[in-house]
Amino acid sequence: MAFTSQNLTIAAIAVLALFSGVLLVLTLGMKKKWNAVFGVNAKDQSDAFKETLARLGKAEIRLDVLEPRIAVLEAISNIAVQKVGFKRYNPFAETGGDQSFTLVLLDRTNNGIIFSSLYSRDNARAYGKKIENGIPKHPLSEEEKSALEETLKQK
Repeated sequence: MAFTSQNLTIAAIAVLALFSGVLLVLTLGMKKKWNAVFGVNAKDQSDAFKETLARLGKAEIRLDVLEPRIAVLEAISNIAVQKVGFKRYNPFAETGGDQSFTLVLLDRTNNGIIFSSLYSRDNARAYGKKIENGIPKHPLSEEEKSALEETLKQK
């Protein structure tokens, strides 16, 4: 194929068009990134700096509002029930089924209660025992010990 001036002109136009297209794509990509970082209103560095300071000021105001709310939520979460254990069992041979149960409720630092209900044909009894730092304040039955151990394993 011979290189004529017409072929060279077409090739030059094609290369120029390709270069222009690539440049346009890069420019639009940079504009998108600029707007994402500095905001849509920023036209130059001065505007970008002002826009950034304005956004930073808004973020500080939001933080000032959120920090006290977060502190309250953290305080509540420390004493809220976070670990729950439950075990059904049959403590008496003369009754049928697992009608008795033990419920363990602990907070983040393993403080809470063990609530047990013992069912027999004649009556039902309920017991509540305090737990501090994972240690019971009253003697526990084997079922209560088992339920507490399983609950303490939870994260």
